[in-house]
Amino acid sequence: MHLSVYLLIYKENDQFTHHRKITIELILTEPSTKEENESRLMMNSQNKPDISQMVSPFLLFFILHATQIGEGILSFERRISEVAGYDSWISILLTSLATAIVIFLIWRILPENNDLIDVHLEVFGKIIGNLFSVCFSLYFFSIAIIIVRSYIEIIQIWFFPELNVTFFLIILYILILYIVLGGFRIVVGFAFFSVFITTFLAIFKHAAFSNGYNDNLLPILNTEFINIIKAIEPMTFGFLGIELILIYAPFLHRFQSGLKWAILGNGLTSFVYLYSTIAIFVYYNMEQLQKITWPSLQLWKVINFPFVERFEFVGISLHFIAIIASACLYFWAGTQCFHRISNISFKKIAILVAITGVFSVFYVTNFLVIEKVTTYLSKCGVYLLFGYIPFLFIWRLFVLGVKKKHGKN
Repeated sequence: MHLSVYLLIYKENDQFTHHRKITIELILTEPSTKEENESRLMMNSQNKPDISQMVSPFLLFFILHATQIGEGILSFERRISEVAGYDSWISILLTSLATAIVIFLIWRILPENNDLIDVHLEVFGKIIGNLFSVCFSLYFFSIAIIIVRSYIEIIQIWFFPELNVTFFLIILYILILYIVLGGFRIVVGFAFFSVFITTFLAIFKHAAFSNGYNDNLLPILNTEFINIIKAIEPMTFGFLGIELILIYAPFLHRFQSGLKWAILGNGLTSFVYLYSTIAIFVYYNMEQLQKITWPSLQLWKVINFPFVERFEFVGISLHFIAIIASACLYFWAGTQCFHRISNISFKKIAILVAITGVFSVFYVTNFLVIEKVTTYLSKCGVYLLFGYIPFLFIWRLFVLGVKKKHGKN
């Protein structure tokens, strides 16, 4: 027999009042063993986030944008132009609209103070639900690893051809561990500052408009519409990060009020991608664009300042902050998933995955492998955002409807 007691605790902190509800279960059966009590306490600590790690909902604007803008901002124009040519900027608008709908569905899926693990357990049960959660965790870790490895490839090609990749990976994962183990607020703080860096760097693509040809964009809709639709797939990789909301939702105060900030963050990402795409398309013809791996870096080479000779070096160095912010958010989400479904400590999981990331140098060996993995993850992202999340929304409605019907009977 269970008796639930609800307490409301008010903690004054300057001008803010934090509300926290704690459930105390009184077990009116035979006394539990020490091991059972420790297990119950561990589960309670995993199910509800520490209130000191929670953040305001307006920070979703920065979190979402920081997650979406990673290494892909330097090369996505080449990928989408391979499919839809100069009309692929339309694919960005369509992807933006589609992802905005997915964001709305996420808010319909998640109850207050719940995350994806809770929803999986609710609609699929313990075994299947945890299996799906593990798949999500592996997916998050894969993206974090490929983001870091892609950036090192840029460093190796543009800066130091003889760079010891293993040593540099160790340094980067020590930094990522330091940020992630500091807690969710530290990760969000890093993401907050990265947004200003990426916005600042995007401004310098204005050089394309003074040195390019606006006629490249004409005529509009010169490509078959089916190809414009197909270009959504490679473009989706640049919008990945929405799915992380399913994990860090309980860490947001008044989660339901954060929908508008998520939509605005997705809108800022769309604007940055659209501006970057138009700038690149104006500056390069299609033949040139297909032969350049990182169009943005080549564009920055034409920028001249009296005090900076090679601006692309500045751009690559500053972009390091955006790369780390995006990788940390995915790394934290993957670790949080495993931590929620197991009795393993957050720290041990993070260290184990960091070691795995260092060993990625042995199976992600060159740029061609990175491109293949990125393409594969992009396809997984399409299925996740536009397939699984709508399915989860519909299936949860069905399960709740059945439970409600049986409850009345």
